[in-house]
Amino acid sequence: MKRFSIKIVILFVISMLVSSTVLADSDKLKATGIGFRGSYWNISNGTTHVNVAEYGNNVVVNAGGGGGWLAFYSRLNHDVLMEFAVGAVARVKVREENTFTNEAESDVTLITPLVMGLRFELVPYYSNSSMRPYLSLGAGPYWISEIHVKENSFEEEVTMDTHMKRAGYLGGGFNLMLNSFTAVNLDLRYHFIDFNVNHDYSGYEIGLGLNFMWGNFKNNSNNR
Repeated sequence: MKRFSIKIVILFVISMLVSSTVLADSDKLKATGIGFRGSYWNISNGTTHVNVAEYGNNVVVNAGGGGGWLAFYSRLNHDVLMEFAVGAVARVKVREENTFTNEAESDVTLITPLVMGLRFELVPYYSNSSMRPYLSLGAGPYWISEIHVKENSFEEEVTMDTHMKRAGYLGGGFNLMLNSFTAVNLDLRYHFIDFNVNHDYSGYEIGLGLNFMWGNFKNNSNNR
């Protein structure tokens, strides 16, 4: 995971150095926007693992970390935006033994953050570049649901625990502007569950999505 994260950081730095002038009316800052992003968050703190043992008809699956975000943006000034976002990411662990008892165990972890944060754009608002890198930070409640299912040929037991954690994130990314109101978004952030880097679910998340923006920022000509 560390090598993967380093590659993403390198990609981010290279993207910041790339300049493009295909964006028309770049000085027309948009006041608000909405974003949709699919993401991968390594909440399992390991590799995705699938093992099928044919000789015993045993199945072991450790997969997940996929999820998505819905975000709303509002511009505070030329360089800073406020972000409200809700996300969801899930992990699934399954173990099945097709013996006489047909035993199976499943563990599902679902994390649902509700965050408020800030984005700091790193290029001047009047730049003609279509690459718009930024840094971001935010915090809010993260709901963590842990579901355990155990079953065999004779019975089934389901337990569920849900608890809320205070948490936050630090990150960065960029918007690649396709035109004045649409952008492809790449986002990398690190989540601090309970504001603790050693928490089992703290980790990196990478996302890719689309942003849609509208409404010219009122004061975009005052400080030109």
